[in-house]
Amino acid sequence: MRIRKPLIVAATLALAGTLSLSACGDSPKEAAPSATATEKAEGGKGFQEYPVGDDQIGYGNGNVGEINVSLVYFQPVDMEPAGMGLKASEASFHLEADISGLEGNDLGYGAGDFVPGLTVDYTITNKATNTVAAEGTFMQMNASDGPHYGGNIALPDAGEYTLALKIHSPEENGWMLHSDEETGVKGRFWTTPIELSWDWNYTPQQW
Repeated sequence: MRIRKPLIVAATLALAGTLSLSACGDSPKEAAPSATATEKAEGGKGFQEYPVGDDQIGYGNGNVGEINVSLVYFQPVDMEPAGMGLKASEASFHLEADISGLEGNDLGYGAGDFVPGLTVDYTITNKATNTVAAEGTFMQMNASDGPHYGGNIALPDAGEYTLALKIHSPEENGWMLHSDEETGVKGRFWTTPIELSWDWNYTPQQW
């Protein structure tokens, strides 16, 4: 039977379309993102933090709870500008103090908001030998999850340590408070450094 040319063309086009759809359906799907990549895409942390211990409260004048202090560590990181701290390749971990306003504080800090303008000194003491293994002053910095105080630390030996923080008043760095009736705060900055400490059973990590 003779088939007319228009019918042949139509059949050829239909077959091509079917093959094209079949090829698209059979093509390998793009790999699902890893949990880490998903966390980064959603603005989360693409790394694992390890707590040094429980959060602690920093009390100001009149024994008022002013700040919440969370102390964690994770893999060493590279920072900019370069030269302001240890390189990641020289450090054992990155130590981070997340200091935020405590609910009910009387200094005008938003509950859970980062508290700027602090000088935060740290000392890591080996409990067995009562010797200082590391000490210094944290730097203020931003990461993908927000601002914090921290630094890369070299601490190669496992052991029982005491990690102490001395948090100076923002007033020492020129931070001011409104004191008028309309816009002012009720509280006043602490006059002596807030001192907190954690007992830390430290085990070096292979990052």
